Amino acid sequence: MLTFEQERNILPLAEVLDQYFTKYPNSQLLKLQLEFEGPFLKYEFVGFDDTNRYTFEINAANGAILKERQKFLKPNESEKLNKKALNITNLLPLTDINQLALQHSELQHPFQWELDRVRERTVWKVELANEIGDQITEVKLDAHKGTLVQLKLKH
Repeated sequence: MLTFEQERNILPLAEVLDQYFTKYPNSQLLKLQLEFEGPFLKYEFVGFDDTNRYTFEINAANGAILKERQKFLKPNESEKLNKKALNITNLLPLTDINQLALQHSELQHPFQWELDRVRERTVWKVELANEIGDQITEVKLDAHKGTLVQLKLKH
């Protein structure tokens, strides 16, 4: 059976996380998103450390850097951001998350995956559409256990 990444011919999540943390070794993540940018998928990271906020986007198929941005944090901003940092240890594989999202939705075309934080919980938010794209469902799953957190019809 092919993994989520193999089906879409994209780099594995673990590999792109390594790429991000090699570039920004002392940072924490606030956001991780996989979404379409025109015809291809891209990974987008937003992270921070004690002094800077980082935005880093790469082509999901080949790892080419699409965007890099670094911005100084305001005094005490790092302390506030620490409360919003994602827990990325022992994440369920995207293959599992995608299958679970498909099980919870009648819509069968996932097009965006975002790692987010809801209170103390790190969740995967998966958006799915019907074939013509006029109906969208958002499925939020616990990123570590896979349990359904929220199901929301958006259109």
